Amino acid sequence: MNRIIYSLLIVCLFAMPCSCSGGKKAVPTEAQKPAAAKKAEMVKPVLAQAEEQKKPEYQVIGVRDPFMPFAGINPLDAGMGGVGKGIDALQRLSLAQIYLVGVILGKQNRALLQDTSGMGYIVTEGTLVGENNGIVTRITKDTVSVKQHFKDYMGRVSTREIVLALRKEEGVK
Repeated sequence: MNRIIYSLLIVCLFAMPCSCSGGKKAVPTEAQKPAAAKKAEMVKPVLAQAEEQKKPEYQVIGVRDPFMPFAGINPLDAGMGGVGKGIDALQRLSLAQIYLVGVILGKQNRALLQDTSGMGYIVTEGTLVGENNGIVTRITKDTVSVKQHFKDYMGRVSTREIVLALRKEEGVK
């Protein structure tokens, strides 16, 4: 019973708009004709003189520029790497992943660094080490000093020196 009532109600709702139009086409009245004529006329553009107003320039003083990427210093931009050189595998590692295995003293001091995967690297003074543009500054008989340059969130360049020391074996005093 309810289905029949709902279906009749839907049929009546769709039939009412069709019966209201009466099948006659609307004839434009006199008030509507000038509106159509206005649309047909060509509209001439109005040229206005634009006043130049100077907008205030955005100045970054004492705050970090929000439009600059938050990243460290690129060694190629800083002039440390040189033109055409790519980033070495030793530069991709952090200093927490590297430890000192051995030192060779001579005319030019050298050190053997090893990463956590067991890969060894021979470095001399001036070698780039670590992801924050670390550079080996001094090699002694049991330590290697690495100076790192990094940017903080304000864009200031800070420097810290990290010393990698030889590990003492168990039982050795």
